[in-house]
Order: sequence, then structure tokens, then C-alpha cells
Amino acid sequence: MKKHHWALLSLGINLLQASLKLVAGLLTGSLSMIGEAVHSFSDSFASVVAYTAIKFSDKKTQRFPYGLYKLENIGSIVIAFFLLLTAYEMVKRALGVEVVIKEEYIGFGLGVVLFSLLSSLTLSFLERRAGKRLHSPTLIADSYHTLTDAFGSSLVLLSLVSAYMGYQLDRYFALGVAMLISYTALSIIWREVSILLDISADEETLERIRNILLSFPEVKEIRGMFVRSSGGKLFADLILALGGRDFIRMHQLVDSIEERLKKEIKELDMVFIHYEPVDGESTRVGILVDEKGEVCGEYGCARELLVFGSSPERISNLPADEKKLSELIGKKNLQIVVCGHHPSTPLAKAILSQKGVFVWETEEKNPYKALKEVVYNLSDVKNSHKEGKADRPITGA
Repeated sequence: MKKHHWALLSLGINLLQASLKLVAGLLTGSLSMIGEAVHSFSDSFASVVAYTAIKFSDKKTQRFPYGLYKLENIGSIVIAFFLLLTAYEMVKRALGVEVVIKEEYIGFGLGVVLFSLLSSLTLSFLERRAGKRLHSPTLIADSYHTLTDAFGSSLVLLSLVSAYMGYQLDRYFALGVAMLISYTALSIIWREVSILLDISADEETLERIRNILLSFPEVKEIRGMFVRSSGGKLFADLILALGGRDFIRMHQLVDSIEERLKKEIKELDMVFIHYEPVDGESTRVGILVDEKGEVCGEYGCARELLVFGSSPERISNLPADEKKLSELIGKKNLQIVVCGHHPSTPLAKAILSQKGVFVWETEEKNPYKALKEVVYNLSDVKNSHKEGKADRPITGA
């Protein structure tokens, strides 16, 4: 089942338990049973919060490109406050006056509380296991909330049994359970607030990422590794020192590293890899862009030159004259320059040819997608989502 299916199951069971407890509480006159009915209704509301958080946490929009995963953490905090409210109500109940229970309905009350106890324990176990498997903090928090319902049912069970035997011990059990519930709630709040503040992933996960990175012989050094958690998902920013001099090959390597990380660590949602060569100069690629920041359609209309390689640059105020622009490109030691069309003047073409600069014509407007187009063609990447452009020739000036 998916995450929201578990939340709906929890909601259904809590509503059923609440209804049965309310009927049993009214029949037996048990204040603890009526209190447990109210507790189960609060569980139902918590399940609605869990379902809402889970249902919308995976949505990604233009305004929220990273998704709404933190809704799950917020949902967990809301559930934790319900736990604290439950503990408060239990303490009040434990310190309150004794209640006279009608003996003729004790059998029905015992049946209801045993059903509630067993169903809560079973649901809590299954929900927590599903939460860990699906990396859902909301499901895990809701499983603890369901577990408190089992403790509450145990309290009512002891109350009914002790009443049948002539003893009133429920207040003492209530105080112990309230303390345990409060500890659980505070632990959830601490964990989820830490995640909202972008706490680092646990050391075990970090070690798995390190091992994957260092399994690539080209990765000479991990200069930075920042991995944060959000609603059961992980987002990683990595700074790597790579061996080799070819920018194209290193770009291909980075794609392979990203694919391997996402394959082996399922909870990784996004990986951003910044890489630096350690073996001197690499291939340098320049992209001519217009005033909109898009790849310019005409060589002489460029407003900026984006340089990619071991020493990235952003050069503004480019000359409008094609000859002067070609001379500038030649001085930057570029191997490839990307734009919509070749220079229109023979002299500009000749200057690029003398410097060994290839002009890569593209219809792509996004400069970074145009860069990938160059990388994938030159590195001969055979991948289903990258094919279709491999027949584009490299045209010389």
C-alpha cells in the first residue's frame, strides 16, 4: 500500500474504536472509557492531518520546485501536540474522582477494550514498519499515536478488571502512561523541528554516500558533502575533485555518479554535484547568450559569453563586431563555442579556425541544456533519454 492508504486505514480504525468506546462508556458509566472515546476521536483528527500531509507532500510546482515534503514533518509535529494533549487528559483523569462502573455492562466493555487494544497494537506495528519502508515521518509519528491508544486501552482494561475485583488502581497506571506519552511526543517534536531546520542526514546515510562516491576511481577527493532531510526525502549538495583534463568526460562522469546515488539510495530526491579538476586545464566550452540569458540565435547578437571548464567565467559587454568577438573567443582558449549560427563574416570564421575553435550550432535556448547537448554528443552517451541528438555534426569555422 501507498502512504496515504495507510493514513486512511488508520482513520477508519480510529473512528470505529471511538464509536464503540463511546457506546461502552455510556453503558458502563466508565469515565475512563468515555475519555478513551474522546482520545480516539482525536486520533481520527490526527489521521486526517497525516493523510492531508502525505497526500500533498509530493506535489511540485513552479513556486515550490523542491516539493512540499516538509508538510509531512509539520504533520508529525501536529500529531505530537495531540500526544501531549492526550497525556494531559490522562493526568487529569488519574487525579480525578473515582467512578462507579455498572457491573452488568462490564463484559461488553471488556470486549470493546480488548478489540481496541489488539487492533491498535496491530495497526501501530504495521504502520511503523510501512513508515520506515516508505520513508514517511508522518506515518511513523501516527504509529506512535496509535500505540498510545493501545496504552489508553490497557488503562481502561485495568480499570475494568480492578473494578470487577473491588480495587481502584487506574490512576497510578494513568500517570505512568502519561509520562511515556509525553516522552514520545517531545522526542517527535525534537526530531521534526531539527529536520525543518535542515539538520544533516544521519551518519550511516552519509557513510553510504561517501562509499559510493569513492568507488569511482576518478573521484580524488570529497571537498564538501551537505545532505539534508525533508519529509523522508534527501537533498544532497556535493563538491568533488575529479581526475582528468577533459571537461566533457567529467560532465559525463558526474551524470553517472548522480544516477548511481539515486539508484542505491532511494530516498535521494535531488543531487547537485559541483566538480573541480585536479589535473590541470580541461576542455573549455563557451556559450553565447543574448540579453534574455538564452542561447543567441545569431553569432553577432551575443551579449554575454558563458565559459565552462576548469576556470568558469561570465564575460559581459561583448563587442558587436563579429571580428572582435572572434578575437576575444580565441584569447579565452576555447575549444567549442555554442550559438544558433556560424559567424556571417568570412574574417570572423577564419579567426576561429586559426585558433582551433569549433562552432556548435544549436536550436536549444537554455544554455545549460545546450551544454548537455554538447556533452552527450561528444561523449557518445548511449542512454534512452539522451539519444536523438547524436547525429548532430560538429561544424568547424
